[in-house]
Amino acid sequence: MKQYFSWGLTLASLGFSGCAMLSAKAEPGVRNVTLGGHSYELSQITDSTWTASASPKPKVLEKSPTATARLQQAVEMVSGCRVTDSDYSRQGTQFDAQVTCSGGLGN
Repeated sequence: MKQYFSWGLTLASLGFSGCAMLSAKAEPGVRNVTLGGHSYELSQITDSTWTASASPKPKVLEKSPTATARLQQAVEMVSGCRVTDSDYSRQGTQFDAQVTCSGGLGN
């Protein structure tokens, strides 16, 4: 009887961990953008903060001025706002951008 209980507990915990993995993978609000042959996943963290990472798998992002401008453009396209500040985090695998939406991209 102990053995059946142990197996049941093991299967239940695997089932719960599988559900947690699915919900973490299926993030609502993730938008995919491709610019210049590079694909990114963008997410809004707060009203004024967006993040971008390489898609489909996170990898270290290129940090050249051209690449940074491309990432800023991707955030501006998806958010409809102007990037006011940005940096890289998570050991270079994530681009973080602060945006302002007052008056749109022209301001």
